[in-house]
Amino acid sequence: MTYNDLERQSAPEKPCLVSTERGFSVSYKGRFLYSKYAPERAVLGMIDSVKILPGTLILAASPVLWLGLDSLLKKLPEDCFVLAFEYDEALHEFASEEFKKLHSKGLIPENLALLPFKFNDYLVNILNGDYSSEICLPHISTFRRSIFMEMSAGTWFHKDDYLKTASLAQNAIASFWKNRITLTRLGRLYSRNLFRNLAKLPKSIDFNDYAGKVEQPIFLFGAGESIEETLKHVPKSLIEKCFVLAVDAVVPALKAYGIRIDGVCAVEGQLAIEKAYIGADLEGVLLFADMTSRVQVTRHSKNVCYFSSEFTDAFFLKNLSEKDFFPLQIPPLGSVGLTSIYIALKLRSNQNVPVIFSGLDFSFSLGRTHTKNVPAHIARLCAAGRFLPIENYAASFKNGAKRFLGKNGIELFTDSALENYAKSFVDAFQNMPNLYDCGKQGFPLGVQQISSETLSAYLNTVKSSGKTEIYESKYLKGDIKINQLRAYFESEEKALNRIKELLMYGKEVGGCSISVEDELYALISKREYLFLHFPDGYKCNTKDLSFLKRVRGQIDFFLKDIKMGIKQLDC
Repeated sequence: MTYNDLERQSAPEKPCLVSTERGFSVSYKGRFLYSKYAPERAVLGMIDSVKILPGTLILAASPVLWLGLDSLLKKLPEDCFVLAFEYDEALHEFASEEFKKLHSKGLIPENLALLPFKFNDYLVNILNGDYSSEICLPHISTFRRSIFMEMSAGTWFHKDDYLKTASLAQNAIASFWKNRITLTRLGRLYSRNLFRNLAKLPKSIDFNDYAGKVEQPIFLFGAGESIEETLKHVPKSLIEKCFVLAVDAVVPALKAYGIRIDGVCAVEGQLAIEKAYIGADLEGVLLFADMTSRVQVTRHSKNVCYFSSEFTDAFFLKNLSEKDFFPLQIPPLGSVGLTSIYIALKLRSNQNVPVIFSGLDFSFSLGRTHTKNVPAHIARLCAAGRFLPIENYAASFKNGAKRFLGKNGIELFTDSALENYAKSFVDAFQNMPNLYDCGKQGFPLGVQQISSETLSAYLNTVKSSGKTEIYESKYLKGDIKINQLRAYFESEEKALNRIKELLMYGKEVGGCSISVEDELYALISKREYLFLHFPDGYKCNTKDLSFLKRVRGQIDFFLKDIKMGIKQLDC
């Protein structure tokens, strides 16, 4: 073997252009990436068979020679974008060179781009605008869906990576619109609850007083049916050796069993959750409340520990999070069950302290939705009659409901929302040290299972620690944090009054150094709570008269909450 032969073997193989009767193909790693006889035919056939709707992101995988590009671009309806990407570095370099040639000929339109190789694993970040300086994609709101198209056989070398990227892109677009629907319905409620709860911070307890302080086992209860089996086989006296943490909906059920509760997690911002607090008697119980939770709920306990979940990506939330008076921030987990788990893990003194949970089923059996004695069950009992049975069969057969086999092998029902919560749980907490699932039914959640018998045997070895000590609030009347909070309220009040003034009188009250339009944009864009609940609330379009009129309609609501907050601080 000659030196040249050895050099050819050691050098990495590169894509090679191959001439055929009907154009060029590419040979790479012993494969032809296009047909040897009619390279463009398969690509054109695929493009012709695909139905492309307006607002579609086309993920063009392994473009290589960019065959079929003209046909694809001619077929695109409005608001579509073609993003080509390549997972093989040699093929990416080859495609990039071809892309530059097409660009020099003026054949690359604005709705076509090649994803830089280093950003292959960050497509979701790019869609969310994190890398706008590197590659200019339209805002994610432009798209309603994505389509994956294999532009060559180059996808064969990294098949799983391509499919994963396509799935992530579709999920990112779907999540954006799901979040938009949620914010359209509840965005203003979340924002108003946030401002109302801000005024109650001085009389609350600092979460940091409890973070990492709980040394006994933590037992968390959700509102699923599996807690019935747990409470049947694990004695009350053993459960009360633990720090008992409950989601708010299950409080009446635990009270019915006579279980002493140490902490309650409150996330819900709507009126319906107040049914869970009727007769709850939370005197001496720690209430862990989200800043967006319903304000009236916090009146049930004098021991409120606030935390904040970032319910949307907004400047005003980031601005608040930098203030000294703002409470602990946690990831936006979406479900009170997931949030409770996160809080429980924050409370334990170290990873050796076990966190046991039951009732986080994310599913239900035929005719039931929750455990007994929770508000949903009590409401069904009250409404039952000749024409409405106690069993809630409608939940099992509604649109989106589906059957599956739970972790005990029994057929259960779930829906898309509950299934997504279960998947989020697995993503966030699987393989977490000393996190145990005591529930006998529901979704497998990727954590260690523990039987009631094993749990009882373990708790028998635990010393009883009695009631959790309640720490005094660190917020005092003359504290600097209260002054900062008052200053924040006053600055927001001033800004809202200025927006109101500009909208009412325009150029008559405009400043000299800045135009009315620019000042309005500067003020409104940093206060997304004024418009994030609009159907088009993902953008601050101050050039649209309809948008400005709607903003004007929101100002008085928030001014009222802010003035009330200042009044509460002065009391």
